[in-house]
Amino acid sequence: MPIFEFKCQSCNHVFEKLLLTSQSDTPQTCPQCQSNQVQKLISAPFIPSAVGKPANDELRCCAGKKDAGECTPGACCADQGPVH
Repeated sequence: MPIFEFKCQSCNHVFEKLLLTSQSDTPQTCPQCQSNQVQKLISAPFIPSAVGKPANDELRCCAGKKDAGECTPGACCADQGPVH
């Protein structure tokens, strides 16, 4: 079953629901304020890789540098683009 994301238009609470695809268009209720003014959000799909790590993990900017540590925006090689 896919996980769908929703946003309450009354209180701006964002929440997820595990639903059958056939249930994805049924009206939802906000778990925080119980409003029925809920909008389904567009979510990024989960694309697993063949070896159990996130797809494109090797494209992180510091993946090819052993001593670079964790890659964060503005750190290590962020200005140089991805290392292939």
